[in-house]
Amino acid sequence: METIDFSGIACQVLRRNRGRGVRIAFRGGRLQIVLPRNLDPLPIMNRHKQWILKKHEWFRRQHLLAETLELVCRSNQEFLDLVRDLIRRYAGVLAVKPSGIGFRKMKSKWGSCNPKGKISLNTWLQALPDEPVAFVVYHELAHLKVRNHGPDFKALIRAEFPDFRALDKKLRLYSLKIL
Repeated sequence: METIDFSGIACQVLRRNRGRGVRIAFRGGRLQIVLPRNLDPLPIMNRHKQWILKKHEWFRRQHLLAETLELVCRSNQEFLDLVRDLIRRYAGVLAVKPSGIGFRKMKSKWGSCNPKGKISLNTWLQALPDEPVAFVVYHELAHLKVRNHGPDFKALIRAEFPDFRALDKKLRLYSLKIL
């Protein structure tokens, strides 16, 4: 893997043997370009310079906002008690029963729900305030009723968290701070 400087922005260059496609993206706020081995990344990046600079500035501002967020210091037991209470409460509200609850470190998401009904929660949730934790737990339990993120799912989320869009944005900021 190589790194190049593009207008003062460190860019990770990933070269692939197969495929002809080129992808420029920001992963966790870091610029990355994926391209075939024989291509020079600079002409491609120069064509997309305005987009790159605009997106880089947006991520810089998001990182500054993320730094202002407060983290919570709670013990493992306090976290488990909170999650158990939330699951009990929201499983009753939604009339669902998860087949299991697990905890693991995840790099890019706060929780997941598999097709068999097992909920997995990111262990980093332990450092978040109660409201975002409650939102993630409710979100994953809601997937036991509606498997996608369509209008029915959003209506279910909105019923409990009318400000769910703001909570979603806040979770993305916490992702920049923690994940």
